[in-house]
Amino acid sequence: MDDRMLHDTVLRIVLGELARQGDLRIPVNASNRHIHLCQQDVDALFGPGYRLQKLRDLVQPGQYACREQVTMQTDAGQLTLRVVGPVRSATQIELSLSEAIRLKIEPMVRLSGDIQGTPGCWLVNGEKRTRLQQGVIVAARHMHISPEEAQLYGVSHGDRVCLYVSGPRKLTFHDVIVRSGPGHVLEAHIDREEANACGLKDGQLCRIIKGNAAAPSPAPPGACTQPVQPAAATRGKALLTETDVLAAINRGHKEIRYGKNTIVTPLARDAAWEKNIDLIQE
Repeated sequence: MDDRMLHDTVLRIVLGELARQGDLRIPVNASNRHIHLCQQDVDALFGPGYRLQKLRDLVQPGQYACREQVTMQTDAGQLTLRVVGPVRSATQIELSLSEAIRLKIEPMVRLSGDIQGTPGCWLVNGEKRTRLQQGVIVAARHMHISPEEAQLYGVSHGDRVCLYVSGPRKLTFHDVIVRSGPGHVLEAHIDREEANACGLKDGQLCRIIKGNAAAPSPAPPGACTQPVQPAAATRGKALLTETDVLAAINRGHKEIRYGKNTIVTPLARDAAWEKNIDLIQE
């Protein structure tokens, strides 16, 4: 097992344990514009019988970025697109909202594969070109999850959830569509434009909020400012967890003091940052 596989395996074990405690987290990646090609269009753009060349694997099993690129053209301009394999039954282009507007294409927010009635364009590779009658979409926000993980997370295929992104430009994305089935790996996708709006870094762990629950809110003004030393931060048990931070918040504290040998978990720091709680090492 290589380092990447080990990292992913450990991460999913940790996320599973958090889910059992009611803390639903998911790694989120941003998608740049790209194109999925059917074999007919591969043949038209690269030659009969051409096989796409893998550049690198993507997170979802069997999906990969290809070495090949093609150009889409409209009367308003053109864009270069990375091909994503394997070949599909129908060609599909995924753009951001601003890219669609720039090319004067009606932006239609759709799930991947739902291309009926969507705009088309010309596809060009050097001297070769072919007309795409439909297939240009703005991809709907979505998350992938295996059936086993879906049961653990309490979600089903087709559900809509919210995705809370913490950080200096924290933001809650609504209407994130759940896609569950065999071969799906836990991961959420938003487009690059959405990621830039909240400063999201690829692979960042974000919180899933089911139903109409609101995102975490800061402590109210005037809350108690006395320090607190949670039980888990004592010398006998040198671990400060998110549970400790949330318990301190519920008691109205604004700072948490812990010993120099205490391990502060990433989720504890995340919760403290979101709630404006100071973590002070003694």
